[in-house]
Amino acid sequence: MTTSIVHRCRVTAGTSLVALALVFVAQTAAAQTHTASDMDWQHGTTLFGFGGAQASSSRVSPAAGLGLGWEVTRRLALEGRATWFRVENDLTDFAATMSAHVPLSTGRSILPFLSGGVGMYRATVDSRSSIGQDFYSDRLAAGFVGRRPFEDFLVTVGGGVDVHVTDHFFLRPEANLLLVTTSANDRNLGMFGVQLVYHFERHPIE
Repeated sequence: MTTSIVHRCRVTAGTSLVALALVFVAQTAAAQTHTASDMDWQHGTTLFGFGGAQASSSRVSPAAGLGLGWEVTRRLALEGRATWFRVENDLTDFAATMSAHVPLSTGRSILPFLSGGVGMYRATVDSRSSIGQDFYSDRLAAGFVGRRPFEDFLVTVGGGVDVHVTDHFFLRPEANLLLVTTSANDRNLGMFGVQLVYHFERHPIE
């Protein structure tokens, strides 16, 4: 019971720190002097595809995803993403996340950013495989043989750069840490790759 309480406090504190950090960065950026281009800026919608990999311990698995974003301000966007991970030949994990995307500058061809959010991670575990057994084995019934899906809470933090290719397309190299957690344990996964981002509204470089 004590371990469970400590773990929950740790996860809650970590999630809160991520949220506070993003809010601080966004407010700091928003406090900068507004330019004419800031005043002319309009809300925008983005569509993006992701290709990359997931790293777990010494194993690397291919990953692919799709998402939609809503640019609330020039310095804050909300993004929903679905990502699939090919962990074995016939097994696929899935993550659904909602994140804040915070550019650290504006009006440049290369824009560094931070991101953070929460979501759900679904893994299909094969009792005969060694993948993820240190995280899932205690939830498999004794003597169970076969496959079972698990759905767990997910916290994600990361960063990267938006590279301005045209007025509508950006390339976004990025790296993220995925923290999959239960009431008593957690599993750290790395994710890295590149997004191709399409802005429905025209985004010229000022």
